[in-house]
Amino acid sequence: MADSVTLVVDVGNTHTVLGIFKGTKVVDYWRLTTRKETTSDEVMNRIGGLLRFSKINPEEITHVGLSTVVPALERPWIKALDSLLKKHVQVVNSKNCLGLKIEYQNPSMAGADRLCNVIALREEGLKNGVVVDMGTATTFDVMKDGAFVGGVIIPGINASLDALTEKAARLLPVTIEWPENVVADNTDDAIRAGLLYGFLAQLEVLIGKIKKEVGCEDLPVYATGGWGKTIARRTTLIDKYDPFLTLRGIRLVAVKGNSVAEVERDTEEE
Repeated sequence: MADSVTLVVDVGNTHTVLGIFKGTKVVDYWRLTTRKETTSDEVMNRIGGLLRFSKINPEEITHVGLSTVVPALERPWIKALDSLLKKHVQVVNSKNCLGLKIEYQNPSMAGADRLCNVIALREEGLKNGVVVDMGTATTFDVMKDGAFVGGVIIPGINASLDALTEKAARLLPVTIEWPENVVADNTDDAIRAGLLYGFLAQLEVLIGKIKKEVGCEDLPVYATGGWGKTIARRTTLIDKYDPFLTLRGIRLVAVKGNSVAEVERDTEEE
């Protein structure tokens, strides 16, 4: 729907990303800290504050989509979005992913964000491909013959740094930036080299193995997520970086999906 105005929400473990699409174009975008314990009223207050500064009037919004990997936050977000926008909330799940075939042992365990990545990839006209989504965890989401066939999950860069500095008493957190050399002559750069070049090596090996298993050496590789741009610049194996890829998948479900989002509504006795 070219004239649709869609609010999409991607609730991740560390950050929650909101975007507004006019047709297929992103016109507003926000990144918030995910609060694991929050109420629908708190969510509504946060969204309302953002929308006041948006280029889009809330009354223009025609569709609403939600993806979350934090089950406890699904209901507060549904209720807040419904109350604020008075629009049905399309929730991404294994039963509402636009006919995407899911070749996973337990389809309901496939992360909603991973399904959105593959849905967006399919919308690009591809039947085979992989999305490397670099967030709290880094996922490799593989599409083969138009189906989500699974992939790989590894710790993200920040999570790896947190684990390293938490377990090693003499290692302190560092800013994460590319050191000039892999062989570092100081502890901070040694940590940076291990995190970034080590992650890059993991990525390139895994992409090679995925291509071999899928049987497609020219398998398109897309990158997204908070670290996607930083890593994509350092390898020739990533064909395209799209910071909004997951949101694009949510938008498609919001516009074309058919989920039933149950919302607890407050009632007053007369």
